Amino acid sequence: MDEAYVKHDLFEIIAIVREAVKKKSRVDIQVRNRVFASRIQKIDSAGFFIPWNEELANKRDFLSFVIKDDNGKYDFKTTKAQAVTVNNINCLYVFFPEKINVTQRRMHMRLYLANKHNFQCYGKFNDGRKYHYKIKDISHGGCALIVENDERINSLRGTTLRNVEFDFNDIGTLVSNLHVINVEPIKETMDNENYRNCLHLSCQFKRMTESSLRKLDNIIVKLLLEEKRLHRL
Repeated sequence: MDEAYVKHDLFEIIAIVREAVKKKSRVDIQVRNRVFASRIQKIDSAGFFIPWNEELANKRDFLSFVIKDDNGKYDFKTTKAQAVTVNNINCLYVFFPEKINVTQRRMHMRLYLANKHNFQCYGKFNDGRKYHYKIKDISHGGCALIVENDERINSLRGTTLRNVEFDFNDIGTLVSNLHVINVEPIKETMDNENYRNCLHLSCQFKRMTESSLRKLDNIIVKLLLEEKRLHRL
């Protein structure tokens, strides 16, 4: 993982934001102790547009952003944002920041799945109660899961989920233990630009066998090929 560094050049900043629009990258916006998961809709020469949210609009003078890209993570703060209407749609217009911090470079490329597929994982807690969670993204190192309405989730941080079965439909299945690194409440942006409350589980694959690693490689390759095929259509 590379060391953090800072981008000050406006053209580099615009390029990072433009790439986030192109890839429809997830953007986390923090207001006090709450995090809103959203996406940048479009940009112009001075700033960018995000879906309007009343709580964000009320605190729009001090917003913290994190762009989560396939290759890394970029964070910045802005002190300028305006509530605007574009084609009868309420948006927040955010001016480009003076700098962007490149805070992380991933060792493994991460594939974002939640907005394209409905892949699920399944398992049992120690008391026998079953669960199933939506797979948000996956890499050779781990995955993120989306969870709704489960009172046990906050207690899972730092624990291990054993024999979790990942179902990628026709692409295949995978069984692995998962170490839960973090549990984070978020507001997820849906396709109709409405929000829903859910929890985001950051997980790491734990003690995978050689055969499981080969199977994971095969699944990721097939997912990449499918993504490239869809881009060509």
